[in-house]
Amino acid sequence: MSIRAFFAVDLAPRARRAAAVVAAELETGTVGVRWVREEAYHVTLRFLGQVDSAAIPALTEAVACAVSDQAPFSVRQGASRLFPGPRRPRAVVLDLEPEGPLRRLAAAVETAVVGTGLPAEERPFRAHLTLGRIRGRERPVLPSIAASGVRLPVAEVVLFESHLRRPGARYIPLERIALGGSVSPDHPTRKGEEHGEE
Repeated sequence: MSIRAFFAVDLAPRARRAAAVVAAELETGTVGVRWVREEAYHVTLRFLGQVDSAAIPALTEAVACAVSDQAPFSVRQGASRLFPGPRRPRAVVLDLEPEGPLRRLAAAVETAVVGTGLPAEERPFRAHLTLGRIRGRERPVLPSIAASGVRLPVAEVVLFESHLRRPGARYIPLERIALGGSVSPDHPTRKGEEHGEE
């Protein structure tokens, strides 16, 4: 049996609430966007697509090994913008700063994933938090909103299973992999808690 899965950073409650406040401000007067529900916010490190469920233990072990020497860190929620750019936008996102630690974490996950036999990701990693997805060929104009600067602690990598269905996808955390052997106080290790998408 195969599942649709991805590795990501989950959000601590304070960071999740702060992102939702920004999204609510952006939503006012902005058309052509399907807004992501607050409980579905995450920072994708590596999308896997459909993978054999039998491969999950090996993937989890490989990523755990790859991040075992990475210390927990935090990033700040930056400005909102159209992603990947204003000419052909696909999403409304928040930048995450500094990007370097997240890029290094994503690179470690990528190396581990490829090491298990999955194909390499062709697109370069760009750290962002998706708040909404653009409908069709819309080019929404975003109001100017100051960055919240709220910090997002990163102490673990989460393997999520994604179920695509109406009215939106549901994300179920399968494994929580601590960085450097630590566990975030905001996210005690647990399985099976469901997250929803827009």
